[in-house]
Amino acid sequence: MKSQRRQYLTKTAFMNGATALALIWTVGCASAPTTVAEAVGEGLIIDRVTVVNTQNGTLAADRAVLVQGGKIVKIAAASSFRATGTARRIDAQGDYVVPGYLDMHAHMLDAAASDAAKALMIANGVTGYRQMSGNPALLAQRSRGDLASTDAAPELLVMPGLIMTGGTAPSPEAGVAQVRAQKAQGADFIKVVDLSPATFDAVLAEATALNLPVAGHLQDTIEERVAARNGMRAIEHLGPKASVLLGCSTDEAELRQQIAAEPPHPPRVGIPGSDPVASAAILRAVSNPILVTDPRELAIMGRIMATYDEGRCRDLAQVFVAAGTWHVPTLIRVRTMQIADDPAYANDPNLRYAPAASRALWTELAVAFDQQLSSDTRTMLRRYYDLQLQTVKLFDTMGVRMLAGSDFGGQWEIAGMSLHQEFDQLSAAGLSPLTVLQMTTLNGAQFLGRESTMGSVDEGKDANLVLLSADPTADVQALHQIVGVVRAGRYYDASDLAALKQSATGR
Repeated sequence: MKSQRRQYLTKTAFMNGATALALIWTVGCASAPTTVAEAVGEGLIIDRVTVVNTQNGTLAADRAVLVQGGKIVKIAAASSFRATGTARRIDAQGDYVVPGYLDMHAHMLDAAASDAAKALMIANGVTGYRQMSGNPALLAQRSRGDLASTDAAPELLVMPGLIMTGGTAPSPEAGVAQVRAQKAQGADFIKVVDLSPATFDAVLAEATALNLPVAGHLQDTIEERVAARNGMRAIEHLGPKASVLLGCSTDEAELRQQIAAEPPHPPRVGIPGSDPVASAAILRAVSNPILVTDPRELAIMGRIMATYDEGRCRDLAQVFVAAGTWHVPTLIRVRTMQIADDPAYANDPNLRYAPAASRALWTELAVAFDQQLSSDTRTMLRRYYDLQLQTVKLFDTMGVRMLAGSDFGGQWEIAGMSLHQEFDQLSAAGLSPLTVLQMTTLNGAQFLGRESTMGSVDEGKDANLVLLSADPTADVQALHQIVGVVRAGRYYDASDLAALKQSATGR
């Protein structure tokens, strides 16, 4: 009997305990907080997406990004928002969101640009661009609001006035007057191309005094260390040609003496005007300046290659870092100039998106490149391009600040797509995927002083975004895998992007 009673009590205690546990479980579940999705009646919800941090490359998975009024108003856990009314929800599970790409060296407003070019920019994730040529008429149009950005076109970020050349600024006095005029016209910066040393110095000093940044080219006659220390804000195209790499040569002093005694004549590309013959020649020169480069400059490039010293180049990089001088390598522009006869360009299926007149000119220039330049010169240019890739990698390692730009408007350059080619060339130089991503997003915001509104996917920032199907911090190829674009809050899905591209073929 005692044994049976113990079994009964034990069984009863077990049952009571189980009941108590069940009760506790039930009460606990009933009182546990449940997530109630916030009803959103307008705007865009990008749900279950991975947000890429452009500052450090970290990934925040399963997030919901709420866009309203062209701004990112809130970022929360996935499924935090419920679309009602006119709101649109995008299920972005498996996708990554980054800021819209910035082409920090483009010629969108030049004669060759068109609505088709703007559509191609958006279709390729380019939501903003730094216009690298201007004039009083364009500046006046912008001041009236005629160039105001829309969701169907990339944002015009900044623009200069007339490009400073030996023609527009033939003397120091003329250069100073031009700077003052452009300041009054509303230019955001001064672009220099082929000024004499005295005029360059005068322009840089006056622009600095007026708080106008100076960016552009450096001729072989201008010492890059001096330009940097005197406040040049950005150097484009690594010079172009010989200028920046001169500072990496063990023969720099001798070469500079030679250049000072008999300066190479830079191509006077000018500005297209009413004379169709002159305009055609200018267009050819702008499309590929190598074809009108002084042979002495080509010889200097060859000598630089033979005397390139990495230690000297590191010293030069330190000058740029200390001076805060930015570089916009535009490697794809450099490559299409220096290796213009690469069959990959002539056979690029994307040429169907370029205007017929441009395709014809580019093909003609490729033939001229092959016929006018000797085999030895073409070989030298290919090797010189490899040296420029090496220099970009060295600059990155040394901490030189750089921006991604394509110089859309030159030979073999297709709007939007040229920036993607730039991504690949930066990768070929050895830059990490995160660095390439930063060069086309965060760095542009920092360069422009607009980190409060752009450069990262954060609350309060402009809703210019790109959705990718792969992680852009793991492989630069992911930057090409666009599944959606947001421009000023408007969402373009894959079918919309395909339609934008198709519209560019209907010329």
